Amino acid sequence: MRKAIGFITALTLVFVTSCNNKPIGPFELSVADYNYSLAYSILYTLTDKNLTITFRGELENEKDSVLYTTTDLPKKEIRKLADINIDSLNVLYSNACIEDGDIKTISFKKNGVNKTIHLENYYHPELSPAIEIINGLVPEKYKMDYDKEGLISEMENCGEFKIIKNWEK
Repeated sequence: MRKAIGFITALTLVFVTSCNNKPIGPFELSVADYNYSLAYSILYTLTDKNLTITFRGELENEKDSVLYTTTDLPKKEIRKLADINIDSLNVLYSNACIEDGDIKTISFKKNGVNKTIHLENYYHPELSPAIEIINGLVPEKYKMDYDKEGLISEMENCGEFKIIKNWEK
């Protein structure tokens, strides 16, 4: 009996270790955080290899500039994002009770497919964690304004959502 338990434990360790060492498939997930009143945006680009934050001036002759970059990424969380099936995502998720507030545009590139998703005052269980992961990696001054609990509460209080599968229909 002891040998069987030892064998099962060893087999489990080998399985867990091999899963953790599995390479993360290439992907790119970008979150655009716009400040329309000041004519600029901040672009957070997360890949399987790094995270880069870029300032994008929206005025004529303004140049983009990299504000922050890191390659120190949490593999477990990055793997979850890389495993998102982008074919299952819609192009718009919106809380119909709020017209302004927390609006993010997420672009996802994976396996030769590009998809842009708009989250308007909406907590998406697969995509919203990307914002939490990014905010956990960057210095305080570069964190996106994001209130997970507030979004969930507002969604529960509203109960009315606008979800659009694609823009063609």
